[in-house]
Amino acid sequence: MSKNIIEIIGLTYKGIFNDFSIGLEENKFITIAGPNNCGKTTLLRMLDNQIDINNTITMYDIKLEDYKLTDLHQILKVIIPGEINYVTNTLEEELNHYLDLLNLSKDEKTKRYKKVIKELKLSKYQSSNLDSLDIKETIKVQLALAFIYNPSIIFIDDISVYFDKKELDTIIEILKQYQQENTTIVLVTSSLDIALQSDYLYVISDSNIMIEGNPIEIIEKDNIMNKAGLNLPFMIDLSVKLRDYELINCIEQDKDRMVDLLWK
Repeated sequence: MSKNIIEIIGLTYKGIFNDFSIGLEENKFITIAGPNNCGKTTLLRMLDNQIDINNTITMYDIKLEDYKLTDLHQILKVIIPGEINYVTNTLEEELNHYLDLLNLSKDEKTKRYKKVIKELKLSKYQSSNLDSLDIKETIKVQLALAFIYNPSIIFIDDISVYFDKKELDTIIEILKQYQQENTTIVLVTSSLDIALQSDYLYVISDSNIMIEGNPIEIIEKDNIMNKAGLNLPFMIDLSVKLRDYELINCIEQDKDRMVDLLWK
């Protein structure tokens, strides 16, 4: 039976959260969605130990503040696009610096290095000055630096605004591979498109969880999504409207299958 890897109970913080509670199940692909300025990034900074919160967040039933930072950062990784401080100059140096901090054999270090370089297509940037990379490349570097740890949980903040659908699908495919290797993936976003590829969806509104459950079942409730300040993905929105007019009787995400349904 699965258990929660992270639990937040009764979080109250500066009018952003008011008695906020959430439990994130281990080894799941989870989306936390909410409109801009609802506190999503603030929550990630709390998890990353940038904001002190006492007695409200636990990981594996241990209070977050009771972890040594070195232990915490090997178990939990938080990626906020562009928020990174490099300790070396090039990607090769940066990856090797953090690999050297891990208790790994030389062969395992080499294996992990080659794996992240290949899967994120970073080969041509290995000798590049890290400060010269654009935001897309920087996010991929942040992902690479997280992946080399094989962490138990990775939080990623709103990357959908930086990548087109094809690029984003590729990243999600990689994330799902890590999920299969027992890493919990949590995507935090203001776009519901990305939520359709997750196992479980939480929607934040008015400083708390408004609704949670199966992504497709939640997203098709257009009145609730509109109340939360979130726009439905185009195909879901179209499906809901066509279903309301009794032109179709299901929610369809694929454009070609939608055309086939309408032509029947």
